[in-house]
Amino acid sequence: MAKLMIQSGPRQGAQVELKPGLNRLGRHSDNDLQIDDPSVSGHHCEILLESGSASVTDLGSTNGTYLDGQLIQSSPIRPGQTLYLGVVQMLYDAPVSIRIASAPHPPAVPTPVLPSGMSPCKNHPQQPAEWVCGRCHQLLCASCVATRKVGSKPLPFCSLCGGQCMQMGLGVFARRAEAKSFFAQFPEAFVYPFKGSGIALLIGGTLFFAFLDFLKRGPLGPRGGLPIFFMIGSLFITAISGGYLFSYLQKIVQSSAQGEESMPSWPEFSDFWADILQPFLHALAIAVFCFGPLSGFAIWSGIEFALNQTVNPALLLGTLLAAGWAILYFPMAMLAVAMADSLTGLNPLFVIPSICKVPLEYLVACCVVLVIYAVKLAVGFVLAFLSIPLLTALLSGFLSLYFLTVEMRLLGTLYYTRKDRLNWF
Repeated sequence: MAKLMIQSGPRQGAQVELKPGLNRLGRHSDNDLQIDDPSVSGHHCEILLESGSASVTDLGSTNGTYLDGQLIQSSPIRPGQTLYLGVVQMLYDAPVSIRIASAPHPPAVPTPVLPSGMSPCKNHPQQPAEWVCGRCHQLLCASCVATRKVGSKPLPFCSLCGGQCMQMGLGVFARRAEAKSFFAQFPEAFVYPFKGSGIALLIGGTLFFAFLDFLKRGPLGPRGGLPIFFMIGSLFITAISGGYLFSYLQKIVQSSAQGEESMPSWPEFSDFWADILQPFLHALAIAVFCFGPLSGFAIWSGIEFALNQTVNPALLLGTLLAAGWAILYFPMAMLAVAMADSLTGLNPLFVIPSICKVPLEYLVACCVVLVIYAVKLAVGFVLAFLSIPLLTALLSGFLSLYFLTVEMRLLGTLYYTRKDRLNWF
């Protein structure tokens, strides 16, 4: 009987027998095999068993279906091959009949000797190693590395331990340059937006968001028509602006987390849900989860003071605690959601242990983010005295985008320098 042996995810260790005919796999309960993992789509793929053979077909899943690390749409599957649905790994097994022909044994072929300077793969000594695992530190050839999608970017992972791999050249085991610590790299975050085409990207983003703000305040503003149309138009522009900005900030975090030195290009806009609405909802959820308690206590305290002209100590304490929660929780929550491309990154059972793994680096990152926010407020206060509204708006938008870029660079650098401790993927 053909079966799938689940090697990761919520059902790790389970062995599921496949029935003859069609077997559908996905996150929804109406599938033949339900896999309750956020990286798995509702109806992810299907496996067809007929006439002693099997094939797997992707059903338009978000994160793709991979067979032995290769993205597939439809492909035969054979015993011993590894199937990936999102980040869930499964091994396909089925009875195999093997016929051995009687023939004389051929003479032994000596193992090929690799050229000088090349290191062999751990599993295939005759092949040059092209990758090194960051967790088990084994040298691997291309066939021993599986590519999986993390967020919006495919990443290489070790087939032995599941750790993330890094390329080491065509089999040449060059000595890695000494890695810089987070503390050595965080000053570079302030010049990061000016590297490569960074200034052009910032200027283009400033003009784009200024145009959206003009639409919201001008043609779609209070003078643009009836209040109901103004409200709908304003919400639509806010969703586009917020969603596209969050999508780009997420791209900065992910590229920085891979050690890239220059700013990525602005995201493509091809799917309104994936490129705009989903990132906007992610940003909104982070804001409500992190800053909602602070906003609630601040409003409550303001109403209490306006009515009684006195400060309620309990409300003041609650406001201070909510402010501490926002300052300490937001950066790691932003990093986790950006890397996972999922709101599961907001889970306190995930965020708080992650903070505890890198307490010193994270405290410095929080302090720097707080200082950046204070500087941004001070600069905005100074710009308010300029008598040229258009210039003031453009300068304010440029500086806001610059400071946001620096903040995301810091978070990506934190993951890049301490991913061995965080051990997320």
